[in-house]
Amino acid sequence: MKRVALMAAVAVLAGCGPINQMSRPDPATGRLLDQGTGADRFMVLNCIYHGWSELAPNVDSTSYARQGWDRVRVYRGADAEGKATYNPYVDISQGGFGARIQYFETPGSNLSRDYEATVKRCIVPYSGSND
Repeated sequence: MKRVALMAAVAVLAGCGPINQMSRPDPATGRLLDQGTGADRFMVLNCIYHGWSELAPNVDSTSYARQGWDRVRVYRGADAEGKATYNPYVDISQGGFGARIQYFETPGSNLSRDYEATVKRCIVPYSGSND
């Protein structure tokens, strides 16, 4: 009986480990923000895209699926050579009744904090629109 209880406890704790680990930012890998929000993901996407467009001239976005989750990635766009610049970038996916936001930048890149500030501003749930 003790063995069954021990195995059940191990199974429960093993399932919780990755969830807690994913929810923490990890600056060493470049993930500065990993958070859910009650805001609609398309409103968040629109807010970040337009906010970053004021900071960089070639902001772009692309959609892709990874591990069964549809995501939209917003990034700085192409550089002078026409190569995509994924520093910084933000992945936006469905998260419950809102959105899940993951913001990344290359460690030590000394980017303007305005990119991160825009993401944080855009994840606040909207109470309505004046448009």
